[in-house]
Parts: sequence; C-alpha cells; structure tokens
Amino acid sequence: MLKKIVLGLCLATVSASVMFSVTAKSKPSLVSEMQAYMVKTNAEGKEFRQPAKQTEPGSILEYNLSYTNQMEKSLSGLVVSGPIPANTSYIGRSAKSGVDADLLVSIDGGANFESEPVYRQKRMANGKMETVVIPAEKYTNIRWKVKQPIQGFGKQLYSYRVKVK
Repeated sequence: MLKKIVLGLCLATVSASVMFSVTAKSKPSLVSEMQAYMVKTNAEGKEFRQPAKQTEPGSILEYNLSYTNQMEKSLSGLVVSGPIPANTSYIGRSAKSGVDADLLVSIDGGANFESEPVYRQKRMANGKMETVVIPAEKYTNIRWKVKQPIQGFGKQLYSYRVKVK
C-alpha cells in the first residue's frame, strides 16, 4: 500500500518575503494565496490539474502562488519564496512567473540562493576537479526576485512543480 501524504503541512510551509501594512482597522496591502494541484494526464494524453487533497509517491504537484495588491499605490520589492517540501523533489525548469523576475534556487535549506542550474566543483576519482551540475532533485527552496512592481489593485502569479517521493 502506498503511503499517502497530507498536503496541509506542505502548504503551510510556503512563504513570501514581503512587507505588510496592517492596522487594527485596515486590511493587508498585499494578499497572498497558494493552491496545490495534482497534475494528471487524460486518455488522450492531455495534461489537466485538479485540486490536491492527498497524494501518493510518484504524483506530480503544481503549486500556484498569487499576490494581489489591495491598494491603489504600486508595491515593489517583492520576493516570493517557496520550499520544496519534505518527501518531494523539485522538477527542474518547472518554475513559471507571469512577470519579469529572476528565478533562484537553494540547495542548502534556503541559506543561499543561485540561478538554475546549480554548478559545483567536485574532485573526481582521478584527482582532477570537474564542474558538475547539481540535479534539480537536490533543490530545497525556490525564490523569485521580482523586477516589476505589482500595480495598484494588480495581481502577480507564480508556479512550480514537485514530484512526490
């Protein structure tokens, strides 16, 4: 029997590095929302998505993140971050954004971020140093450094995929 993974913990770990302007009588200036979808293929081979409640090893999940500006004034400096949850692995080059943003990934739990793919120097059995590509399955976090502001009452969308182990 395949072990089922409850997505609530995965969803709770996604975060955004943003500043909120909140007072006791006002609403946040920036509202974020995240949804998880199971990615499936129909009989004709066409991909479709359905809301994810539980999943099993081998399943593909797509995380969709949206950020909505609740003010008339533009908001800039948005950094959108999402972890690669435990028991999943990032699907390389699956991250997408509806706006101009630099995509960065981490292989060390979010301490450092760099462009995809990640390269490292490795000493080979013959003693020579070679540049190797760190596989996307080793990524622990993903981040977009957004280059354009969210316009007043505007919305920005981001997504990435993981495979359940």
